[in-house]
Amino acid sequence: MKTMRKTLALLIVVVMIAAMLPGALAATVTVPSDGILQNHTFTAYQIFAGDEANGVLSNIVWGSGVDGTALLTALKADTTHGNLFSACTEADDVATVLSSSASDTTLVNWFIKQANTNKTATGTTLNAGANTLDTGYYLFVDTSTTVDSGSAYNASLLQVVGNITIKAKTDAPTVEKKVREDDQYNKNDGYGSGYNDVADYSMGESVPFHLIGLVPDMTQFDTYKYIFHDTLSAGLTPPADSSIKVYLSNDKAVGDDTDVTGSFSCTINGQNITVSCENLKSIQNIAKGMYIIVKYTAVLNENAVIGLNGNPNTVKLEYSNKPDQSGSGDTNNTGYTPEDKVIVFTYQLNTTKIDGATAESENGPTKLKDAKFVLLNSDASKVAKISNGKFANWQDLPTAGTDGKISVESWPSDSVLISAETTGLFSVAGLDDGTYKLREIVAPQGYNLLSEDVVVVIDANTANGQAWNGTASDALTGLNVTAGGKAGTGDTSGIASITIANNSGATLPTTGGMGTTLFYVLGSVLVIGAVVLLVSKKRMNAAE
Repeated sequence: MKTMRKTLALLIVVVMIAAMLPGALAATVTVPSDGILQNHTFTAYQIFAGDEANGVLSNIVWGSGVDGTALLTALKADTTHGNLFSACTEADDVATVLSSSASDTTLVNWFIKQANTNKTATGTTLNAGANTLDTGYYLFVDTSTTVDSGSAYNASLLQVVGNITIKAKTDAPTVEKKVREDDQYNKNDGYGSGYNDVADYSMGESVPFHLIGLVPDMTQFDTYKYIFHDTLSAGLTPPADSSIKVYLSNDKAVGDDTDVTGSFSCTINGQNITVSCENLKSIQNIAKGMYIIVKYTAVLNENAVIGLNGNPNTVKLEYSNKPDQSGSGDTNNTGYTPEDKVIVFTYQLNTTKIDGATAESENGPTKLKDAKFVLLNSDASKVAKISNGKFANWQDLPTAGTDGKISVESWPSDSVLISAETTGLFSVAGLDDGTYKLREIVAPQGYNLLSEDVVVVIDANTANGQAWNGTASDALTGLNVTAGGKAGTGDTSGIASITIANNSGATLPTTGGMGTTLFYVLGSVLVIGAVVLLVSKKRMNAAE
């Protein structure tokens, strides 16, 4: 009995001593099942094996997941870092070099790439949750088939295995597109005055756009490709590539920022604008958290959609997303952000010429043909040029005659609008919301010419902010119009409709005008004459 107790005690001592000695212990590696890495898969390749005690690996040898001989040869052959490993003969020598240069991210990233190239087929698949590995230095390779849009493959990790949880080491950029609303919205939400998700313009006007890309953490990459893919709708004419400017900014607004256009190439193919940089890391003073802003203008053209569904425009950003690769960004080594969208609206003014006397008729007003109008800007300093019923641009007014009036013949033929037979309608498509004036220059036959310009106000209800959800009907929710203060009709189709009446018959003098004075004078003469006649008659009767 005593002998058995002595043996058991000896065995317990042996076990306790063995537990304190260095050895190949096991550790737990946890792969997150949620968060940014929830859909990622990993394979672990042991690069160094050895004995671990208190988090330190000793007696280091090549691990089971790497061809050590081939890796050492590759390390020595490199013209940039090879001199650091020229005296190395064993795995322990290589580990010592790495340990002394742990703060050199360029060297560590380069070593990871070399280890990845020379790994063996002997790897351990890591599942979501807890996984057990022998102690050592491991290369954790992100083996996800694809990654989510706006995400990146995780950098391969070279780490002593204790109990660890794999964390995201690779950053990814984001991108936004903004359009400037020049009339209704002047607020600055950090994007610059008026820049937001929704705008409206007239055809022929230049529409300013900004593409805003976030600069990510690029330390895991040797080079970093960064490409804006911008697409304009058919209703916008792309700019010349030479007019596109690119800035490095500390915020999302273009101000006193660094012009880095020279670091980017700009190409235009149809409605597609590509602004690309082969290596974003080469830009001087660039840092994580800064912004790359692309600035350009596009002209709203005759192909623009009136009202809904508007003229949407999108951007997405292509970027290096595999840090274990060169970072040069071929189709297998880049990812894309989700698209971001803005939208531009334009509207149509329909004017119907009617007989004022029948305006309230049960059968509807009588429509008048051959009335001629011109459309003027808000202060009547410019006249609209119309092409195929669409606004083209503003042009100067004709020169007035000596009487201060512009003759009918002086108006440019491409500015004259004529009410149609039967319908009395004339239209101008492609107008911004705002204030205009319609001037009648020829009245319908038998009717009086309007003596004053008709003030027309088009008012669109648009979502001018930074939180538009991408649905056109949530960007344009209504359209109102008035003519001479009288309400017309409008809706999200983008059609604003008004009526303008003419009256026939003699035009009476205005109250308080010269005509009234003449009536007053004539009336006075008649009254005086009647009084004189009456007095004379009475005197004659008295004389008889």
